[in-house]
Amino acid sequence: MGFHAVQEKTATVMGKAIIVMEKTIRELMSLRRLAVAIIAGLIPSVFFGTVIWRESFRSGVMSLEMQTHTLVGYFLLISFMWIGGFYIAYMIIVSGMDFVSKEEEGGTLLLMVSKPISRFQFILGKSLALLLTTLLIELVVLFGSIVVFWALLELDPEIVRALLGLLPWIFLYSVVVAILFDALTIAISALFKGQVLKTALSMLLVMLVFGVGSILRTVWPSTYENYHLYYIDPSYHLGNAYVSTTVQAESGRMTPQIQAYLGIFTGTYKAGMEETMLAMFTGSSASFDPDIRAMPPSLERTDYLTPLLSVLLCLAVSAAALGATKVAMDRKEVY
Repeated sequence: MGFHAVQEKTATVMGKAIIVMEKTIRELMSLRRLAVAIIAGLIPSVFFGTVIWRESFRSGVMSLEMQTHTLVGYFLLISFMWIGGFYIAYMIIVSGMDFVSKEEEGGTLLLMVSKPISRFQFILGKSLALLLTTLLIELVVLFGSIVVFWALLELDPEIVRALLGLLPWIFLYSVVVAILFDALTIAISALFKGQVLKTALSMLLVMLVFGVGSILRTVWPSTYENYHLYYIDPSYHLGNAYVSTTVQAESGRMTPQIQAYLGIFTGTYKAGMEETMLAMFTGSSASFDPDIRAMPPSLERTDYLTPLLSVLLCLAVSAAALGATKVAMDRKEVY
């Protein structure tokens, strides 16, 4: 098959998938869903801005430079743990878990197979719609969080500019997370039946991606390194991608305190448990380095794997999940 023939076939496949995508986007972009999703995404920003940080940032006890470094670090942590983490995973799972079963129960899948559109084109269109709508909401929540901090904490414009400088890099990382969970969620929707089973698998998936690696590194640190378990640790790969992406921003340098938090959740920074707890709870004034008896400007990176390899592994898992979805859809009997 020549290049032009392949190009025409690809255009045909994408053209039909786009029709499904457009229809699904209209369904996902209902005003109620958008409002609920955006409000849910902004809850941590409102909470921290009104309950935790309000007095500290408005009392004038910190210099402008210290305020900038502190808020940049907190925003990076919130973005990793919530906005680009649990939140984006939850949105995708809730919206996409019933994609296939809902179409089967509603008779749409039976109608689809009678049309000149393949099952893979159908599921590809669904997947693209879920990915695009999620990333749009993610962008709104990222920008909205900065606006919330600006309004609640009465931030200096210099701090706001520093936070805005992080957005393109955090969003770039969010694309990787969204692709991963989009593919895995669609696979669960196509491969399994039963709401209870799919919900349980989805919860297990979130725990596997964000939690299991932390337990392995804490309980069996030597085993984790000696047996190279970081190769199969999703939290490390995501953390590796996140740190390497956000550091590209001019204001993306994390404080040791924030690095310590990420070290616990992702394993991207080297620190013993005692030093990590000191860094977490006492901040930059902690006695951390035994030689200089002070907190170093940065914790040491673990560098088990290159960031590019971590991203490629995430994309490989996504591709494998989509491949499994295609096989499941092709074998599915539709009545």
